[in-house]
Amino acid sequence: MGFMSPNRCPWTLQKLVLSCLWLLPLDAAGDTVKKVVSTPWWPPGTEKTAESVGIISHGLVFMTAMMELNETLQKTAVQEILDVHDIAVAAGADLSDLVDCYVNVPSGRGQVVREALLSAMPMSVQQHPPAFTVVEMPGEYKFVPNSIMCTAALATSERRTWKHDGLYGVSAEGMLFLEGASASQKCPKDPFLETKDVLTRIHQLGHMASDAIDLVDCTAYLADIKDAAAVRRAIADFYADAVVRPATTLVQAGGLPDGKSVLLRCIGTMSDPAFARMPPVSIDGATITDRFVFTSALLGRNSSGSDAFDGLQRVLKTADVSLKEVVTCSFYVKDQAHMFDLFSGFYEAFNKENPPPPTRGEYQADTECDDCLVAMKCVAARLPPAAASSGLGMSGVNLVI
Repeated sequence: MGFMSPNRCPWTLQKLVLSCLWLLPLDAAGDTVKKVVSTPWWPPGTEKTAESVGIISHGLVFMTAMMELNETLQKTAVQEILDVHDIAVAAGADLSDLVDCYVNVPSGRGQVVREALLSAMPMSVQQHPPAFTVVEMPGEYKFVPNSIMCTAALATSERRTWKHDGLYGVSAEGMLFLEGASASQKCPKDPFLETKDVLTRIHQLGHMASDAIDLVDCTAYLADIKDAAAVRRAIADFYADAVVRPATTLVQAGGLPDGKSVLLRCIGTMSDPAFARMPPVSIDGATITDRFVFTSALLGRNSSGSDAFDGLQRVLKTADVSLKEVVTCSFYVKDQAHMFDLFSGFYEAFNKENPPPPTRGEYQADTECDDCLVAMKCVAARLPPAAASSGLGMSGVNLVI
């Protein structure tokens, strides 16, 4: 699609391309770049010392991972969905507006937790659920078995669901959210071939939803992290002639369907008639749309994540945004014992230096780097060019609140 790869053009041209992504007007009612959501149980000001429980940005509501612990799985699921509901309602949405949810569960519990959480939602949502990815992966605390981290779309555009060849996706706000998918039954068990099979089918579903689809973010969950190189080769081969490539994060997880090697969970942008959008741009470490910057995982050897936060800041600077515009992050630590070190690093990077903080989810997982203790992937909201350079907003645009 229409842009030269930033890897093959000078920085001045990159800056021009990034600016062009904002040439088309925002919706007439204006737009919100970053606004903190509060609930009765997470009142205003809580984000000064902890994460934000919800962030409104460019028509989407990003939520922190919710986790509860009750005497039964069903009671836990009901309470977690109530938490998600409270955040959505506080942002002006509802459970029916959910477009994507990610759930971590203990080993062997994927299906029962999935069923419990979906059954806790209204029947209308069960019939047209969000993209709902469940993987076996420890979460923030050993004593809390699972968490659920969701995104909702504000009711400014039509929400639709899509199915194709075993894949499921939800479109809204000019974006397509794909539920985690593995290779088809006919595909041999090989991480390289499985990855290309999933990407092919994802793009087939994407072209059902839109005339043009660009994947901008993918998380690959691998049964064995040693397959990471093969998965990256498959992604590079698949997008060899493409200008836009998704930001990519690879982590190890259990419970992949049918003993497959790879599960891909992706987000794409669409040429939705309701959104006069420019194509995304890929740079080293991130993919940039007209509204968001999606980063690949930043890896750190410091248990606080300080070196990874520094890397994140550098990538975002290249995209002409900063840590202040980060709206959500997923963190993967090598050892749960270092979780509180990460919280300290998060507090320094966001609460103290770049408030308000984003929403977040925390998990334990191995990454491509054997001796790295932290991996983080984030999404930042883009500012109009004038605001990015001066800190001042455009008319009709709400910046950080």
